[in-house]
Amino acid sequence: MSLTKESPWVTVFESSDEFVIRINKLRLEDEEIPVIIFDQRDSSYNNFGLIYLKVQHQDEERALEILNSSNE
Repeated sequence: MSLTKESPWVTVFESSDEFVIRINKLRLEDEEIPVIIFDQRDSSYNNFGLIYLKVQHQDEERALEILNSSNE
């Protein structure tokens, strides 16, 4: 899948910590928001670069609300 400027996907969260990415992906999927992980880390070391969570433009606002809400 090629993510270009014309992509329907927008970044809502980024981290270098894969565990944090996976947890937030599950939070969004629990709310039935389609989400993809776009991994831009160096493939040799996984120490350099970021991992991005992307949702479709129409889900951006709701996804940000979920990610910014505290876990109660």
